[in-house]
Amino acid sequence: MGERGTEASQAPLSLRPDQQEEQSVTAGERSIRLRRLQDAVVVCPTDLATRCELANLLEELGRPEEALCHWKAVLACNPNHLEAWEGVARCREKLARGLPRTC
Repeated sequence: MGERGTEASQAPLSLRPDQQEEQSVTAGERSIRLRRLQDAVVVCPTDLATRCELANLLEELGRPEEALCHWKAVLACNPNHLEAWEGVARCREKLARGLPRTC
């Protein structure tokens, strides 16, 4: 019984390097995905699914100002788009946190 507990506690430690490798691969994949989504939006600016995916990715990359532009473009096409309204709220909150406070 004691051995099983030891094996179980060691398993996550051996997976850690793989997780780090996945994160670096993910960064490269995000860059490629970003370019592809930007190109797709240029070709078809009214493709709301692609624009939402792009906005979400920009948020993940810490670029809320750019994401906000895409969320607003989605709302210009469909003012009832719930995901876009949620995205606008998230981006505005992130941007407001970055502003200097004056009291």
